[in-house]
Amino acid sequence: MRKKKVLVHGTQDSINNFLADAVSHDFEILDVLDESKDLPQFVYKLVDGIILTAPSGFLVKYFLKRGVEPHKIILWDAREGWGNFNLPDSDGTQIIYFYGLEFHICNQDDANFFDSIHNQIQANRQVKNWSPQFYPEVLTQIFQKVMSRPLDFNNLQTFTEKLQWIKIYDATPIKSRLADKYAVRSWVAEKIGDEYLIPLLGVWNDFDDINFDALPNQFVLKCNHGSGMNVICRDKKTFDKQRAREKLNAWLAIDFSSVSLELHYTRIDRKIIAEKYIENMRDGVIDYKFHCFDGSPKFIQVIGDRNFAKHTRYQKFCDLDYNDIGAMFEDYPHFPYDVPAPKELEKMKSFAKILSEGFSYVRVDFYEIEGKLLFGEMTFTSDSGYLPHKNAWTYERDSAVGDMLKLPALTPPPKI
Repeated sequence: MRKKKVLVHGTQDSINNFLADAVSHDFEILDVLDESKDLPQFVYKLVDGIILTAPSGFLVKYFLKRGVEPHKIILWDAREGWGNFNLPDSDGTQIIYFYGLEFHICNQDDANFFDSIHNQIQANRQVKNWSPQFYPEVLTQIFQKVMSRPLDFNNLQTFTEKLQWIKIYDATPIKSRLADKYAVRSWVAEKIGDEYLIPLLGVWNDFDDINFDALPNQFVLKCNHGSGMNVICRDKKTFDKQRAREKLNAWLAIDFSSVSLELHYTRIDRKIIAEKYIENMRDGVIDYKFHCFDGSPKFIQVIGDRNFAKHTRYQKFCDLDYNDIGAMFEDYPHFPYDVPAPKELEKMKSFAKILSEGFSYVRVDFYEIEGKLLFGEMTFTSDSGYLPHKNAWTYERDSAVGDMLKLPALTPPPKI
């Protein structure tokens, strides 16, 4: 994702603080403004934003009166980080402007989405200022909070423990390429053939570059650099383009690696891609997720009936012969109905072996649509390694899966 071209305004001290902050690396600073310096009005229309480093309501109103679009006014404070301000829309809807983004708040879901993005972008700033030497300490604290037990980087035993080490010390460039939902396509085509890829409808650096007239009636828009960043269009007549724009632009603003220190995501050049809409059940598709260790698939996680609005889904775990092996990762309930083995199970196993070769652990996902096998994605730190023990997924099972995972040679962690 390209750097935003911005002007920076404030006192000399506040500007110096901004320039010293890691977040300033995300911007190309064209000029520095102060109280005694102004620019022609047309200049404000050409830049991506104006960062106010000593923000005030007066300054916001000043630049709005100069014809600056509200979303271009970006507030930053050395102590608080990124700030936001509200303006009403013509229909009375409140619009929040934050970090060059805009959010129309019409209901609680909208408010929750803004809160989530706000927190992640503030966390991005914090993480950018850490030295990599502190990464293990941070993950140790998160692990204790989520898993309710300590993490010792000098004595890693379980699957979930070892994934924390992998997030920091095995974040290799090839993983960055293969976790990239766009870049992985060429690699998969080389390994198993492009006929197993979901048809690509387009790729863009910016939402406003998308020509929706050229897209079919149904499609999926997604960001390539993280997880869960998808917008589904089932009918262009009812597709809410404004909401899609808000979500995708917000996701593009996030370095996904800073959410949980999955460092291989930080190298990904962020883009929006459109893929053909696929479906094989009432709420989307069934995923066949092959958990692979050193090029050897060990078990299959089957997921379906997703309801993204309610954050629900069903799942089951199978051995490679598709026999149910009981609950493993207890995030979601077991399917209440039979989900038969895919017709292309043997080919899925073969492809999972090919695609996972050379990696100590990777999850390789497939779909089967009308009898046709399709590649989904590759995930190197499944669920970020946070799989709390409950019901059948116990410490003993975590340890048994951990025995399958042999840690590779250490590589220096990239800085976010």
